[in-house]
This record gives sequence, structure tokens and C-alpha cells, in this order.
Amino acid sequence: MERSRTAASLSLLLVAALILGTGAGAHANQLTNPGFEDGGGSFDGWTNYASSDISTPDNDDIYRSGTAAAKIYGDFTGCPGNPQFDDGVVFQQFAGTPGTLYEFTGYTFISETDSIPGTNTCDYNRLLAKIVFLNGSGFEIGGLETVIGDYRTPKGEWVEFSVVAPAPTGTATIQPMLIFLQPACDEGAVFVDDLYCDAKAPEPFEPNVLANPSFDNDLSGWTAFGNAYHDGRSWARRTAPGAAKLYGTFVEGLDSGMFQQFPATPGSIWKLDAYAMTNCIETPIQPGNTNVVVANLTFKDAAGGVVGTAEQVIMDDTVSPGGWMKHTLFGTAPAGTDSVAAYLLFVQNPELDQGSAFIDDVSLYDVGTVGVPDEQLTGPTLHQNVPNPFNPLTRIAFELPTRGGVELTIYNVSGREVATLYRGELPAGPHSLTWNGRTNDGGMAASGVYWYQLRTQDGQTARSMILLK
Repeated sequence: MERSRTAASLSLLLVAALILGTGAGAHANQLTNPGFEDGGGSFDGWTNYASSDISTPDNDDIYRSGTAAAKIYGDFTGCPGNPQFDDGVVFQQFAGTPGTLYEFTGYTFISETDSIPGTNTCDYNRLLAKIVFLNGSGFEIGGLETVIGDYRTPKGEWVEFSVVAPAPTGTATIQPMLIFLQPACDEGAVFVDDLYCDAKAPEPFEPNVLANPSFDNDLSGWTAFGNAYHDGRSWARRTAPGAAKLYGTFVEGLDSGMFQQFPATPGSIWKLDAYAMTNCIETPIQPGNTNVVVANLTFKDAAGGVVGTAEQVIMDDTVSPGGWMKHTLFGTAPAGTDSVAAYLLFVQNPELDQGSAFIDDVSLYDVGTVGVPDEQLTGPTLHQNVPNPFNPLTRIAFELPTRGGVELTIYNVSGREVATLYRGELPAGPHSLTWNGRTNDGGMAASGVYWYQLRTQDGQTARSMILLK
């Protein structure tokens, strides 16, 4: 079954293409007993350490589908004077392929009667979803994790989670894992159901003008200032062998950061992507800490004067520690532009609070030029949506020169992803999609200007559209 996320209905042409077997993202769940239903409710197929139970109609009676779910929590003794803790851990293991992108998804639920207390994530109970990569000797050589249950998780409803990680060189097996960490003498449990893990469709190829975009061994190619350093520790990077670490200078008004600069022409549309993360392991940005990390595109004239900027906060105290999040910033070069500089900045608050951020897998490229006719574009052809302006439906047509991976995504003017209309593989030729004005979470998008971007292995292109209500 096609598992590509979609926020809109496909045209008859696209549906026909899928029925004919384009093979877009069709994979099988590698997990055994993903809903904990086997044997009337059990951990069959899972390795289960410490405190975890099965929720059925006979006990907690909490599950998303079927009649069972996992209940994961910590175990502690000696509280409050001499606390000792055992983390709750469940996982499975199966063969993995280096270079493959793996996705671990599912749903979590926290009940009002057994909720997790706290005022920040790092000092209180929390449940992590993690993908661990092991070599042939069984040693961990990489992995990614994110918090999927803590004091901020909505109570009384099932919440979807996703962890996506590329398998590093040397991967022999992978472990999708759930870990309940319990640093305090607190109660609380997280219910988990309907888990899925397998390889997902690879991200479409996109060009990148940046040197050393993944910080392989140092910050070469970047102009760094303040406290910006290379970090090769396994937990501090998204992909091996390294990432960049940013933190404050502790001098008011002096930021930390790094940038690269390239020639640019007026009317060119630039797209800056970056993955960012803060982590409980080392000086996280906690609630109440007003430090922020900013992505910035600065357009300059031939004399070096600034003629325009685009900027977006990509990390603040609302970000959950531990999870890598991809952020996208668009900027259009104004008249007089001679160059564009892509900045990643750690802006420290006047109180000079601590806190750090990690950056990895950055990309920058020119996605097109305002006003260029379709016939002058190379690679895929993206047409203007019809109607435009629209409310609430609009159709987006495009042509592909070759068969391959495709992603059509809607962004707001701040560069935040609003909806993914299609992600998967399509044959060469014409296609069209309809956007119903709804976001990925099912809500209605607000009135305003939006970008829609088509990415394929043959190139990328983007256009703007207007939603009116």
C-alpha cells in the first residue's frame, strides 16, 4: 500500500499512474507484533527490559486499534532519600543496509490519571523513540532519537511520532527502540501502539552550492565566529562523521555563527535547509531560556551593502530536546543583488543564559528565477496553480522528464513546511495534484502567500500562490 503522506486528492491521471504500479514507497513493516496484539496482548517479538506492561480491556483499557497497546514506564526504589532507577526499554532488531533511510513511526498516549509531571524535559520523565545502527560486531555506530512523550505531550489523545535516520557506512543491523528515562522520583507512563519501521523512499536529489555542508571533519568552507565548532561525537551529529556546535559568546550583542557567500542575481529564489537539535546531554535550551538559533539569507550589492534579508528562528525554548528537525528558509534576491550569504546564528539573550545547539546537513541552492517562462527551465516543469488566488481548492500541474523520486511541498513565507502533497516515485510525463488548503495536521491554512516546491532527481523549481478566505 502506498505510504506517502498526502494532504490533498490526486488527479485521475496520478491515480492511474499509481494503479499501474509506479512502486512509490511501497514497503512492508519490518516489525513483528507492531500493535502488541499477539496472543491476546503481549510483547512477543520484542526484547523487553525493566518496567513495561500490556494495556488490554482487562486492565488500563487504553489502545489505539485492536485491543492492546504497550504501557512503558520506569521503575524506581529508595525514593526520595536514596533513589535508584531502571529505565523501561523495548526494541526489535533486523538487518539494515548502509545508506538507506529508515523511518520509525507510531502513536503515543498519556492518560490524565498517570501523567508525567515537570517544568522541563531534561529533568523529568520522558519517553524516547530511537533508531540505533549496529555494525557486524554488534557495536552502536550511529543513531537518532527524539522525545515522544513528556510533560508537554497532550493528555487523553493519541499523538503521532516519526524518527527518520540514514544508516551510516558499516551498518549491519538496526534497532527501533523505545526508552523511558526516569531521572526523578515521579510516576507517569506512556502508552504506545501501531508502530511501523522500514526503509522509506529516498529524498529526491537536490543540488548544494555549500562547501562541507555536513561538517565532515571540521568547519572548512565556512567563515565561523564566536563559539562555533566542529563536533564529532555520535550523539551530537545527524550523519557521520560530524556536525557543528553553536553556543553563546557570553558577551552581550556578540553572536556566534557561521556563513558562506555566493554570487546571486536579482530575482533569484534561494532555499536554505538545515537540521537543528538541542540535547539533554549537554546544556540544552530549556523552557524560559530565550536564546534562539536563526537561519538567515542576506543579499548584498557589489559594494557589500545589504539590500535585503530573509530570516527564520529554527530553535527556541519550545523545541523538544533530542530530535533533529529540518527547517527551510526561502529568500528572493531584490534589485541590486550581487551576492547572497547564508548564515546560521546562535543569538544569546541579554541575561547571557547557557544553552547550545547542533547543526548538520545544510543545503543552499537557487531554485529558480521570478518571471522565467516554463520553457526556459531545465529539469521538471512546474506550472502556475489554477485558480490563483484560490479558496480553498487549487490544482498544481507539472511535467517530469524522467521517472524517479518526487516531492511536492507547500511552505509559508517564513519557510515552514505547511503540507506535503506527494512524496514518492512517479513516471515521466504530466501529472497534477490538488491542494485543499489544509495543513499536514488537518487544519485549514491561513490566508496569505505560500510557496509550492517540486523536487526531483532532475532538479527543483518553485512558485508562489495566494490563499484567500
